[in-house]
Amino acid sequence: MNFKRLLSIPLLLALCLGAGAQNDVIRLFAENPDRASNNMHSYEFDPLVDTPAPKGFKPFYISHYGRHGSRYEQNSTFGRNAQQGFAYLDSLGLLTEAGKALWADVETIVDAHKGMEGSLTPRGAREHQQIAARMAERYPSIFKDKARQEVNCFSSTNFRCIVSMCNFTYGLKDKFPKIQFTFTSAERFMAYINPSLSVPRPGEPPRQRPSFPGGYPGMAQQPQGFKPFAGEPGYDLRRFLTPLFTDYDAAVKALGNPEPFVKAIFTTGGLCQLIDFLGVDIYRKYFTPEELAYFWADGNDNIYRMWGGSVEQGDVIRYAIRPLLMDFVQKADAALESGSQRAADLRFGHDTSILPLFALLGVDDPEYRVFPYKEAHLHNWYAFFQVPMATNIQMVFYRNNKGEVLTKILYNEKEIKLPGIEPVSGPYYSWPALRTHFYALCEKAAEPWNRHP
Repeated sequence: MNFKRLLSIPLLLALCLGAGAQNDVIRLFAENPDRASNNMHSYEFDPLVDTPAPKGFKPFYISHYGRHGSRYEQNSTFGRNAQQGFAYLDSLGLLTEAGKALWADVETIVDAHKGMEGSLTPRGAREHQQIAARMAERYPSIFKDKARQEVNCFSSTNFRCIVSMCNFTYGLKDKFPKIQFTFTSAERFMAYINPSLSVPRPGEPPRQRPSFPGGYPGMAQQPQGFKPFAGEPGYDLRRFLTPLFTDYDAAVKALGNPEPFVKAIFTTGGLCQLIDFLGVDIYRKYFTPEELAYFWADGNDNIYRMWGGSVEQGDVIRYAIRPLLMDFVQKADAALESGSQRAADLRFGHDTSILPLFALLGVDDPEYRVFPYKEAHLHNWYAFFQVPMATNIQMVFYRNNKGEVLTKILYNEKEIKLPGIEPVSGPYYSWPALRTHFYALCEKAAEPWNRHP
């Protein structure tokens, strides 16, 4: 086995990442290694500058959807290959003190997940409190309006979304104590909070959920002992592994293929940021940016495939998420009615809804592009920026004394422009025109299904 080769299988990093894209992502990981965790990356906030609204227009209503904040992994099996590998190598006397220290870090992260799987972490709570506080500071006139003190909140039935909703509203209530909140979470509202993306294309038979007798694979009991993996790694892991082992060659031989072992450490390392109160940091201590890029790329592309506007899956994604966009329209229409007391509509859900919504709007890629999913990382499509924890969309509505309404859209609190429609000024769109545009997007997304007999 030639470990001196940089890469040894077709999944070559140098080919997967074009030279420019490779340098870009390595630079980004050097700045912040936590980004390598893809959609498990915690929320990043950069200082913002608001484009002034056209003269005479003031904000009066806001419509929002936010992904839950940073959470624990949904099961505690993520580190199993690392745990078993470390235990086996330790029994052979092959771990250095550095290897034992990394093993202890892995065990600390795994132990912290037991009984907390899928729950919101303290960091996730802070993310939502802070986003809400910034909303209140940017648009105080919305929440100071005595005629509009009603804020309706809708959440996925998942507990981490409900707890995110509680923390977000706490952040608003802290700034504006007189706001009146209503809270709703029920299966009926999941039709738009978290629509099913398992939609057959026209002509395909209905899709059925797979059946796993005796439970899902993730429910299987942890196997006893350790069995080496066959095959050689796709990346030269010598630099990473050498400090961990007293005898590199013997340890690699014992592991068989060390890549699943290292990948489990990589996965565990991505969770450190979400439970930052533990003070464990695997990425910065053990991985280089180049090694992070190798393990990151495939997961990044698969996120684009599953929930983005990819060539392969984008038509289904855009079709399935239409109910969420229509809910924005319907709630905005209600808020614009004479006598409405609604200051805001707040929704709390999942990455599996908000990234598809951005795909329908045509902005899940910053340059409005659509490409085959395996090319996502080549085109600077980065899940850690596109759909991190607490990803959010905010539609802010402005009105003048003539009753004219403008709307601007924020993607993770940053102003964006939409393809296919011209703004009135800067990022500000005429609401009647934007409303028509939203209906047209939904109709276009439904065309393949409507054409099929």
